[in-house]
Amino acid sequence: MLSELFTPTNLYIGGTALVTVLLIIFLLSAYYYWRAKEIAPFLARLDDLQHKIADAQNTLEETKKEQQNKLNDLAKADRLIADGNAAKEWLEQHRTEVETLQLAIDRQKTKLDEASEKFQKREEELSNLTQLVADKHGELKRTEEQKIVLDVYVSEIKERIKFLSASIKQKTKKEQDLTASIDQLRNDENELDARVKDLNVQTQRLIQLVQEKKAELNRLNEKIDNSQNQLAKVKGEAVVAQTTISQLAATQNANKELWKDLDRKLFADAPDLQPINQNEASWLESFSSTLEEHGFIFHERIIYAFHTGLKCEEISPLVVLSGISGTGKSLLPELYSASLGMNFLPVAVQPRWDSPQDMFGFYNYMEGRYKATELSRLLWQFDKYNNEEAKQFYQNNIPLNLVLLDEMNLARVEYYFSDLLSKLEIRHGLDPAEEEHRKKAEIEVECNASADTKQTRRIFVGLNTLFIGTMNEDESTQTLSDKVLDRSNVIRFGQPKELAKVPNKKGFFQSCKKEDRITLNNWTQWCSNELSYQNKTTLNEMLKAVNRALAKIERPFGHRVSQAIERYVTYYPGKFNDGLSDQIEMKILPKLNGLDSQHPGFEGVINDIKAIIAGLKDDELCSAFEQSSETAKESFFRWGGVPR
Repeated sequence: MLSELFTPTNLYIGGTALVTVLLIIFLLSAYYYWRAKEIAPFLARLDDLQHKIADAQNTLEETKKEQQNKLNDLAKADRLIADGNAAKEWLEQHRTEVETLQLAIDRQKTKLDEASEKFQKREEELSNLTQLVADKHGELKRTEEQKIVLDVYVSEIKERIKFLSASIKQKTKKEQDLTASIDQLRNDENELDARVKDLNVQTQRLIQLVQEKKAELNRLNEKIDNSQNQLAKVKGEAVVAQTTISQLAATQNANKELWKDLDRKLFADAPDLQPINQNEASWLESFSSTLEEHGFIFHERIIYAFHTGLKCEEISPLVVLSGISGTGKSLLPELYSASLGMNFLPVAVQPRWDSPQDMFGFYNYMEGRYKATELSRLLWQFDKYNNEEAKQFYQNNIPLNLVLLDEMNLARVEYYFSDLLSKLEIRHGLDPAEEEHRKKAEIEVECNASADTKQTRRIFVGLNTLFIGTMNEDESTQTLSDKVLDRSNVIRFGQPKELAKVPNKKGFFQSCKKEDRITLNNWTQWCSNELSYQNKTTLNEMLKAVNRALAKIERPFGHRVSQAIERYVTYYPGKFNDGLSDQIEMKILPKLNGLDSQHPGFEGVINDIKAIIAGLKDDELCSAFEQSSETAKESFFRWGGVPR
């Protein structure tokens, strides 16, 4: 028997059944588990609704009290109706008596009519008898017996007539009394009718009042229902509004806390900023003489090149000051900004910098807020397109900012500055007032990955912020890539020809007028120069000649470089040839770096460029190029710039 029971078939069926039962139990458990998860929010909501119902019940109790007062008024109206109904019943009872009396009167009238008819008949009989007496009068004479009988009969008749007359008089008097009673009853009836009418009017008024009260009660009940519905709706909306307000408040507080560090202003606001009343040429002359007066030695070409490079920010957004340490690379931007009243921000580049976060800051997930840098705070403070306070302060005019990236090549510039450099270049030809266009050039500030669009921030770097970088030429620094060089104007500070005494920096700053502050409007006016037709023709021919020469070594330049050169030469405040020499030094000759003297096109490109430089009549540039060319014959070309 056991062997038959534990056959493989039976074991398989039993195992399948057990698995099925376990599967069903698992599915039921999963179902009830998920149902419990779904019901949990509703239970929480039910608890919230019970609190709301308790509040609604308090309001309902007050409404019920008001309703009880109305019911008391209705009870008073009901009592008035009851009094009216009692009066009406009394009237109905007396109306029955009146009707009974009226019936009695009618019966008496009927009897009187019958008596009258009998009296008339008697009169007719008397009339007939009188006629008969007249007729028989003659016979009376003939027969006394008949006369006596007739006299007796007449006497009886007369007696009967007297009796009937007395009876008639009595009935007439009774009839008069009945008539008086009827008149009195009629008067009473009229009074009762008038009273009934008054009672009917009062009853109608009471009924109307009751109907009005009932209608008012219905309206009140309807109002109560509407109020309850409205109360429930308002409470629901209040809950939603409170939730929304709480969420908004929490969001605002969180947003305020999130950007607290970025919102800290770096410089004082100047909403009433007044442009300086000095043109470019007179200011440059004044700036150079003030530098010399306080012991600062900078070649005029260096000052002009620095000033012009900044004016070219739209197409060449970076000015790089290169050279050995201690030649004034960091000092010149500070003095320049002080003289023009610019906001000056020095930023010390660190060797560990390897991303844009090092420049702009980062989102601290531990603290839940953005850790800003001085640079990001400056850019946000003067972003009049995204910052509401900046919109308020700087709609009409805005100051200029000068940012100095000190020793920028201690780290790879492409790692931390490449993104910003691209954004600065995109600004060229862009209308920042158009939001969709402006977004292309905006920097998206790092924020919490789960933050919504309203919490995030973007920064547009306006043309009022200028960027300068300094480079030391030693073994600890990194070289600049072609991307950075093509978008920059590199100015080399060479070995000083004479060592100056300690300059009077404090005196220079004191000589700068605090009220003289250049604005973007001033700066734009200084950037409105135009080349003459002759100079533009000369420039185009020179650029074509240089590009043909560079093509021999497969290093030609494109539109960006040619446009940058043209912009620089156009904005240069000095001689046309000096501006052109600067661009040969900054944009063209660095492209020869690394050129092997064994290259087939080496001699050709060197000779072509040498001829072009000779035509500019810049002895210092010619000498520096000649020296680099001679050195290149032994190995490869290395351009070191023009020491001025």
